[in-house]
Amino acid sequence: MESQRMAIGTTIAVIIIVAVIVGAVTVVSLTALKHSTTSSTVTPTETIAGLVSGSFTEHLLLFASRNVSAIVPQYETNASVTWEQILCLSGIYTVTGNGNLTQLLNIFFGAYGQALVVGNVTRTIVTATIGSVMINSTLGLVGQGLVGNFTSTVSAQDTYRYSTTSSTWLISQETWHFLTLYTKGNVPFCIN
Repeated sequence: MESQRMAIGTTIAVIIIVAVIVGAVTVVSLTALKHSTTSSTVTPTETIAGLVSGSFTEHLLLFASRNVSAIVPQYETNASVTWEQILCLSGIYTVTGNGNLTQLLNIFFGAYGQALVVGNVTRTIVTATIGSVMINSTLGLVGQGLVGNFTSTVSAQDTYRYSTTSSTWLISQETWHFLTLYTKGNVPFCIN
C-alpha cells in the first residue's frame, strides 16, 4: 500500500512538473509572438545599417571558410587593411600591389587557419550615413595550423561604402587589432 502511495505521489509530481514546463513554454512562445507582431517605422539609416550588417556577416562567414578569392572582392580596390599586434603579420595591406591582402590572407590561413572557427561576435554600428557605415566589432578565432592550435580575440573596425558600379557595400577600410593570441604547439614564425 505504501509503495502505491509513493507511485501515485511520484506520478502527480511528474504531471505538475510537466504542466509547469509546458506552461512556461507557452508563455515564452506567446511573448515571442507578441514581440514579433509589433511594428515600427524604419528610417533609411536603419535600413542601410541592416544591409551592411548582412555584408559584415557574409564577410565573417567567408573568412571562416578561408575562401580568399571570395573575400578579396568584398573590398574596394583602393581599400586599406591594417592588422595590429600579430607576430610577423602586423602591417598595412592594400587590396592590390605588393604586400597585398591576398598574400596576407594566404599566409594567415596557412600558418593559423587550416581549420578555423569564427565565434563570439559582437558588433556595433557606430555611424551610418547614406553612403558610409562604420562597424566596431569583437570576435573570437579558434583554429589549427602550422602554429598548432590557437585562440585569439580580435577588436575590429570596418568602414563600408556603397559602390554604385557594383551596387553593393564594400569595405573601404578595415583594422584588426589582435587583443590576444595563444598558440599551443609550434611557436609562431615569420614567413618572408
